[in-house]
Amino acid sequence: MVQVKEVMTSPLVTVGPWASVREAANLMAQHRVGSLPVIEDGTLLGVVTSRDLRGAHPNRVVLDVLQNPPLHISPKASLLEAHALMEERGVERLLVVEEGRLLGILTKRALAFALGQGFDPLTGLPRADFLRGHLERLLEKGVDPTVVFVDLDDFGLLNKQLGHTAGDQALKEVAGMLSAFARRHRGEVYRYAGDEFALVFPRHRTQVLPHLSELLRLSILAEGRKVGFSLGIAGGRRRRKRPGNPRATADDLIRLASLASTLAKGRPEKIALGEEVILASGRVPKATPSHHPER
Repeated sequence: MVQVKEVMTSPLVTVGPWASVREAANLMAQHRVGSLPVIEDGTLLGVVTSRDLRGAHPNRVVLDVLQNPPLHISPKASLLEAHALMEERGVERLLVVEEGRLLGILTKRALAFALGQGFDPLTGLPRADFLRGHLERLLEKGVDPTVVFVDLDDFGLLNKQLGHTAGDQALKEVAGMLSAFARRHRGEVYRYAGDEFALVFPRHRTQVLPHLSELLRLSILAEGRKVGFSLGIAGGRRRRKRPGNPRATADDLIRLASLASTLAKGRPEKIALGEEVILASGRVPKATPSHHPER
């Protein structure tokens, strides 16, 4: 999982609060940057941007045009966390700060370029690598996340009979539905592979399962044909931190939820649990020694 520190701009060009607007503008032009951290005696006061300077008299001091205190983020945060923070607060840059020390700056443009490598171009959703990274971080914090895999029913047949254009449109509509559902219930959605999507909820499954009937009632029409979903559930069972390696456990949860969604296809209720997969096989499929059967 790519972290903020790998994308941020560093070292930084800074300016003092008593420098003139003209001096700040010249610094931006000289170094081809759109913002400058404002520092006095080692203390970060804020960030002045080219937009702040626009229209200000060149003889005014930078302190006069400083806006609200800037948002900051840890260098170890993921790019998805940075993206969510920027979208939520409507900002175009984040200061990268660790233990009170300014390390760099992350701009929306640099973030968008980096995220382009990890997002599905068809649906606009983050891909499997981001899913794994999100699960690992939750597990490291002691959260046992509920993972819900959503598998489209008869998608291969739809592609064959109606063509890939119809199939692509169906996937985009499903992505929109799942994104809306995830927002309503404080979760995240990912495009895993093919016709599989994954939802992650950072809480016990008893708080998630009651809402899945709403998800199962959703469907789309692809050239007049109704397309529904099958759901596989894993995780969300423990109140305490899971033992073992978070990366291995994240892989287990993904695998079990995916297999459970396949199992659900043969059921009228269209839902199956990861522990049913374990009971059927007697073990976590392709498990490593660190894996635990309580999923």
